[in-house]
Amino acid sequence: VLPFPSQVVYNRVGKCGSRTVVLLLRILSEKHGFNLVTSDIHNKTRLTKNEQMELIKNISTAEQPYLFTRHVHFLNFSRFGGDQPVYINIIRDPVNRFLSNYFFRRFGDWRGEQNHMIRTPSMRQEERYLDINVCILENYPECSNPRLFYIIPYFCGQHPRCREPGEWALERAKLNVNENFLLVGILEELEDVLLLLERFLPHYFKDVLSIYKNP
Repeated sequence: VLPFPSQVVYNRVGKCGSRTVVLLLRILSEKHGFNLVTSDIHNKTRLTKNEQMELIKNISTAEQPYLFTRHVHFLNFSRFGGDQPVYINIIRDPVNRFLSNYFFRRFGDWRGEQNHMIRTPSMRQEERYLDINVCILENYPECSNPRLFYIIPYFCGQHPRCREPGEWALERAKLNVNENFLLVGILEELEDVLLLLERFLPHYFKDVLSIYKNP
């Protein structure tokens, strides 16, 4: 008998702790025997109608119970005749997210010392070591428009208006959160979020907090 829900999507928001959660999911999928479906595409969040159909078809045919994870704006499965999965996500304070992204673009992460060079090859050396306070106070383009709206389309969806900062996108995002998301956690309260995931989705997240706390 499959657990309920047997289809979960974590359309993870960038620079909101998703690397940590995906590491946990790899351990949990082996421990609990669910199908962790990941994507090699990390930088394409907006999809054409055909791309949406293709991705939804691929996800829907995965062996259940599955948890699919990718950086992608909300997908409406029912629009294309599929069963709507349960969504989860984690967001964070937008200013903290901006800070994290600022340094990530410059120095990458543990995946490889030179990854940041590949990610931002055109960044000049003086730009790479630019003090963030100078960047903000002197209104450098990167810091005068820090994309605080970035999080909203992950909940609003693939409609073109979801990419326009404004009331329409915000209200649609809130509606989708209420109707399609089991949980939207806050990174600043990650341990509480993991406890809730363990309670709501035990087949996927049982023992997650103890694994997280284990060095």
